[in-house]
Amino acid sequence: QPMNQTGFVPGTPKPIPESIRPHGLMKVAFLFDDQLRKDAWAARRETNSAKSASALVTICNALLSRVDRLPDARSRELVSGALKWAAANPFEIEYGVGNKDTALQISPNLVGFQQVMQVMAVQSNRKGRSIRKITVDRQTEFNKAQGELASWYESLRAVKHNTDFGPGMPKFDYSMMPEVPPTFTPGDESAGLELVDVTLWITKRLEEKKDVPTQLRHLFASQTKRGLIDEVSLEAIDKRWRHLLSLPVPDKPIHGDFERHFEEVEEARKATVATLG
Repeated sequence: QPMNQTGFVPGTPKPIPESIRPHGLMKVAFLFDDQLRKDAWAARRETNSAKSASALVTICNALLSRVDRLPDARSRELVSGALKWAAANPFEIEYGVGNKDTALQISPNLVGFQQVMQVMAVQSNRKGRSIRKITVDRQTEFNKAQGELASWYESLRAVKHNTDFGPGMPKFDYSMMPEVPPTFTPGDESAGLELVDVTLWITKRLEEKKDVPTQLRHLFASQTKRGLIDEVSLEAIDKRWRHLLSLPVPDKPIHGDFERHFEEVEEARKATVATLG
């Protein structure tokens, strides 16, 4: 479930510190098997809110039966409490997509498109050059959602400061985002899109350990020097955020206001969980 900048999950009564989310995610993921992953994804893509909520309850209860597999008591306490709350309040989670347009927003095409937009912003800023045109392969199913996403990013240019998500977390200056909307073009009408298709074909061949002519290997090597690679997977998330486990211990006592805040949050969490039985 998406969380806003203050650390709150919409519909839940407790803030969650940004820095513990990746580790909590990995621990919850450990409780899933292949079938439960498929069930969770099907529930996530469900457009009927009642069916999605019912499926979410079943999934949470299945995970609750496995919480004792977690190695430490604190993880078992936090994860079980969160799962109990979700099972008791499935409609507050709003787990399903609601409609087909929203379902497109969580598709691999749109997830990857977000990263493409961000990388374009970073690279154009480094080179000191503005983005004059964004050519995207014409796909009836996804182009509308891609256009909306690009428009949303463009509107964030008004955010002139680096958005700080907490210790050890990344910062991103949205004022660098492209101002031009995407131009949707058939793949056979753009040399750039055809080059992308060739590069993807070579990548697939290499990943499958299949033969690739020397000339194409040279082409691929030249492309990899210019581009960036990112992966959307639990393994990639673990690699990306593992450094949080190695952050230095603060050399000064925590500020009294922060300490009281964390105590209040923990007391409120326990009180909420206690009402769930």
